Amino acid sequence: MMTSAADVEQLFATQGEARRTFLQWKSRKPRVAERVMEHVSATPYTVSSAQFESFTFGHPLKHITATAAYRQVKIRDWFPEFAMVHLFHFLLEEKGDLFSYEEFREFCKFDEAGILFSRQAQDKVRDLVTREGEDEEAARNAMAWRVGNGYYSFLRELYLVAKLRESGLDARIHPLADALFRVDAWCGNATVEMFVANANFKEGQTGRKKTPAYYLEDQRGFSFVRMQMAPQHGFGVLHLPTTEEVNRCIADLQNCPGARYL
Repeated sequence: MMTSAADVEQLFATQGEARRTFLQWKSRKPRVAERVMEHVSATPYTVSSAQFESFTFGHPLKHITATAAYRQVKIRDWFPEFAMVHLFHFLLEEKGDLFSYEEFREFCKFDEAGILFSRQAQDKVRDLVTREGEDEEAARNAMAWRVGNGYYSFLRELYLVAKLRESGLDARIHPLADALFRVDAWCGNATVEMFVANANFKEGQTGRKKTPAYYLEDQRGFSFVRMQMAPQHGFGVLHLPTTEEVNRCIADLQNCPGARYL
């Protein structure tokens, strides 16, 4: 069981806005495109939801608060050459299983894309401190918050895919669909967009982030399921969607005419 980048291109990017976005991305970021187009997702389909109960993921956010982190807008809105979700997928396949945040940090010391990402993150913090006079600790904390939240978001996507597949839905995932078209998962022609309610980024039908519909609604046959998670609070734990939120997503997918089952 595996999903290739070619599978994603064939499903989502043969025409319309998605095709234009795909070709522009390949032209603008050839090094990234080459690595992502070689990637095959297989490990996500071997991960079970039960593994999340006992796995030690680590706590990348430490005691940094969202209020303090989001003050640094230039890090909040910073986009490295390789998206974080690219790196998370690369490491997942390399290890063949769930990985901790510390393992991700080690990956960024030896993998070519990880090294580039780490260097760009350090350069961004250094630039803010030396050129713009920002407080170094505040800038580093903002970067740690940004990366740590990306890691937690990726884990939630893996968990959701596991739950959907355990319910009988043929849920798929790939970094090309995620980073380029904002499709966190899909089942046939039914896409899933999962997010934690946050007025700055996405809440209900508002927020600054684009949705899968932006890229795909000009093509026939796609359905769009939006799974909004309620904000949770507390340090040192991975916040996963609740049973009610997952069941609502499953029901919404089952009502989509293009949904695919195992």
